[in-house]
Amino acid sequence: MLSLVRAGPTIISISTQHGKDTLVDYIESISLSASHNITESYDHAGEGDTLVIFNKDDPQSMAIYQTSTATSHILCEIINRGLADNARKIIVAPPHILMRILGNLDAAIDQIARDFKAAETSKADFVANLDQPSVLVNFTSEPLNKVVPFSLFYKRSLLIGKPYGLLLSFLRAKAQEYLNIGLGKPDWNEIEITLFDSMDQFNLHYKRLITVLQGLDVGVIMGEDWVAEFTVGLRKSEVYQIRLLTPLSPREIKRIALALEYDLEGRRLVDFDVYANKKKIGWSTERQLTKGYTRDEIGILHRRRLMSSLPAEAKAMLMKLDAEIDRSGRRP
Repeated sequence: MLSLVRAGPTIISISTQHGKDTLVDYIESISLSASHNITESYDHAGEGDTLVIFNKDDPQSMAIYQTSTATSHILCEIINRGLADNARKIIVAPPHILMRILGNLDAAIDQIARDFKAAETSKADFVANLDQPSVLVNFTSEPLNKVVPFSLFYKRSLLIGKPYGLLLSFLRAKAQEYLNIGLGKPDWNEIEITLFDSMDQFNLHYKRLITVLQGLDVGVIMGEDWVAEFTVGLRKSEVYQIRLLTPLSPREIKRIALALEYDLEGRRLVDFDVYANKKKIGWSTERQLTKGYTRDEIGILHRRRLMSSLPAEAKAMLMKLDAEIDRSGRRP
């Protein structure tokens, strides 16, 4: 399922009496990483994580710790361990929500701002005004099934004065509506991707396709089955078809399919065809955009782009599957 809304990490700021004490020791003991740069720490924090900032008023000695421990548990432990006296002040930042919007992000953000009477802010202010009651909503066009670095947040953010849990539910319920505003169209595309493998490595190529579709979080798989396909000479063959419902354009899906026809060495492995409204999407448009390139060169170009956009786990799995194909030594 396409993920469009997720919660961000919680940020708490602690001012201590001393630069190094038992309170800091406790936070260090539960931390996964430490940094002196808040955006660097944010880049490694996932949904449900906590970022603890020490000595925020002194940038030279500020330290940020990332932990998977819930904020409520940390605050309870600070009290139960008798560490509260070591803190001069503890502030919890506004809750963070991250939304995925494609296309015209400004149009969707403008509508969200009107719907919730939001105040505009910048992504650079995500640790400013830590004690204010609003919820901070950031936006990105990146898939949300991976940690999205701060640099890939859109420049605009919103502060919304609604209860966090209620707002999260509202945004999830209306996420597709806002996505459609950004895309400028009311409907998603229904795409068919067919897989033809003459070298009897269907399972590996099927896993490659699913790994990439899920890794890029491109849409919802509505169904799959073997279907008959006829060549120009009316020769019948069986191909495997996957039906995909996606907000992406048929051209973007075609680029993914082209990328998967090749490995990183530029060797062609398999045939993928893409159909929209029963019409085959050719590669001629890509040829017009990359004049002078051969079909193989275009496929290799998209393969490299694909590898740069995949999350780490999906990239590792794709490379593993490619290696299995390579060990077989068989090519179409």
